[in-house]
Amino acid sequence: MDSVVKSLIVAKYTFNEIIKSKVLYNVLLLGLGLVVVAIVAAELTYGVPGRVAIDLGLGMLSLSAVGIAIFMGAGLLSKEIDSRTIYIMLSRPISRVSFIVGKLIGIGAVLLLNILILAMMTISLYLFLGGELDSLILMTVLFSFFEALLVLFVVVLFSLITNNYLSVIFTLTVWIVGHAISETLTNVFSKGNPVLHKLVMIGGIVLPSFDKLNIKDYVIYKQSLPVAYLLSTAGYSILYLFMLGFVMSVIFKKKSLD
Repeated sequence: MDSVVKSLIVAKYTFNEIIKSKVLYNVLLLGLGLVVVAIVAAELTYGVPGRVAIDLGLGMLSLSAVGIAIFMGAGLLSKEIDSRTIYIMLSRPISRVSFIVGKLIGIGAVLLLNILILAMMTISLYLFLGGELDSLILMTVLFSFFEALLVLFVVVLFSLITNNYLSVIFTLTVWIVGHAISETLTNVFSKGNPVLHKLVMIGGIVLPSFDKLNIKDYVIYKQSLPVAYLLSTAGYSILYLFMLGFVMSVIFKKKSLD
């Protein structure tokens, strides 16, 4: 219980620090830009203004959350080490696991706030332009949050074993590949090359399947998804997050901070 309290203290400190950096001002500007672009695009797209608004909104929401996760997560620990804040925190005492869990919770809260702000603006604009609220829209927002958390955990994991620049590059690569694996498996070229097909299948098992979380098209074209699929995808994301968190904790406990 004591470790949980300490993690929450670190999370609060991390959240306040990021908020003070005025990152949410950029989110608000992005949201206002979204409103303007969506309205203009809707005027040019006769008959489907709501579809344009929800498409742009959900897309920008996802990209902004992933962007924040990558660039905040890459410097999550190096910034603390460079400023020597981590030495003060770990001498209180607080375990390394509690420290990194707290940092992740803090950035996760910022990601959630970012997504909620853009989601409210997107849904409000969608309803204003004649759209109807659907539960699948809310699931898309939730899956965008899961995607951002997975990206955050991946970039932090890479930052523990390499430098900031490479961790960003590796994470972007994993994110892109994670979105392309499903389509690659059905590609004719992949099917015609047994070795490549096998490698892609292994990649689909090892790497996070971000394509599973991308259900935006179902919202845009008003299609439905089975509840079983939504639950299994949410469960998959949570399980993968726990796995990444465990690996991070093991590496961070053994990492030299000198």
